Amino acid sequence: MSDGQTGETKQRTALVTPEKIEGEPGLYWRGGMIYARVRVDGKQTFRCTSTDKIAAARKVLAKWREDAVMRQHGIEPKQAALERNRLTVAAVLKEYVEFGFPDRKSRIKKTAATRETEGKSIQRLEAFFGSRAAVSLTLKDCDAYRKWRANGGYTWQHGEKLRRSRAGDRCVDIELQTLGNALAHTVRQEKLKANPLTGRGRYHSEEDTRHCRETAPTPQQLRIIAQTFRQRSEDVIADCLLFLGFSGLRVREALRLDWEAVDWANGVIHVKREKRGINPFVAILPEMETLLHEMQTRAPSHMLFPSDLDVNRPLPYPTVANKLRNLCRSTGMRHVTLHGLRSFFVTQCRESGLPDTEIAALIGDKSGPAIIARTYGDVRPEHLLKQAQRVRFLVGVKPNAETPKFVAQRPQTIRP
Repeated sequence: MSDGQTGETKQRTALVTPEKIEGEPGLYWRGGMIYARVRVDGKQTFRCTSTDKIAAARKVLAKWREDAVMRQHGIEPKQAALERNRLTVAAVLKEYVEFGFPDRKSRIKKTAATRETEGKSIQRLEAFFGSRAAVSLTLKDCDAYRKWRANGGYTWQHGEKLRRSRAGDRCVDIELQTLGNALAHTVRQEKLKANPLTGRGRYHSEEDTRHCRETAPTPQQLRIIAQTFRQRSEDVIADCLLFLGFSGLRVREALRLDWEAVDWANGVIHVKREKRGINPFVAILPEMETLLHEMQTRAPSHMLFPSDLDVNRPLPYPTVANKLRNLCRSTGMRHVTLHGLRSFFVTQCRESGLPDTEIAALIGDKSGPAIIARTYGDVRPEHLLKQAQRVRFLVGVKPNAETPKFVAQRPQTIRP
């Protein structure tokens, strides 16, 4: 029987009105099986006994009531302890996915990008922890997982080649955080008494974080990158990189845009922010306007950045990232990333005199000016030097006739 047929059978059975069995309190016939009338979480409901024998169903109901009384008095039934000890990490992760990746407060408010990241993390976690009993996990296992990931323990088949993935401390922390979330969800479901990874520290230090401002290009570098891609007849890649630098958008926010989002009348581009961002628009500045007009002359479809394989689909994110990385390596240029173009926009705004509060609003970040100073913002040395040359100390300037002379006078002593 297929999964679809099984689901249909269960649905038909659920619609059958239970028929009370005479002389057997709490037992009912439904769909050829015996169901028990029990209380779950304070609500009356029916539970299948998985038998059509009255004697066996009677024992199942008695066992159910006995276990309920034990739980009510804080005593765990033996069967529950056995099930907890048999619960594998793979089962924990599977249930976490089925519930929609809930957070520690059982709320499903994560963005699509976060769910995608956790989905990839689960594949790697299953490869290492899958068959392990969840109750037996220790913090030492986290150290073993870190070593396994750093040495390329996670492999997958890509065509005829076997690929190995190595991960740094930050990636390992993200993956173990996903495992901790799944275990916390299992604790809420009362399938585990406690989260065995509670108190796990982080391997990655904030001091070692490479912020996007460290991978941002200068205006000259961005110009050279765009010209190089155009010389290679890769205009869509060049357009995308310039667009990111002129808008400050995240990569995924920009790639899915189409020409209907461009509002020429109001001078804005309507966008859908990620990470619950604010201000769903981007101002069309003079450089952006010139770029958009050039892109219109080459547009083969309604997408701003169409794919080479299908012009009605957006350019894939890995394609843009890989091409930019390969260009920097082949030319010996300083490493530039796509998120560094967001920092490029912030730096240009800063050097143009905009306050950090307004810049944060322009890039749709509701964290405010703090994240601009801590993560995105930068001041280039040449701009800093120009600003320093504006400083005047007024020390050693000879007074002239027009300069008033101030003579310091000692305060007079008041005598009685």
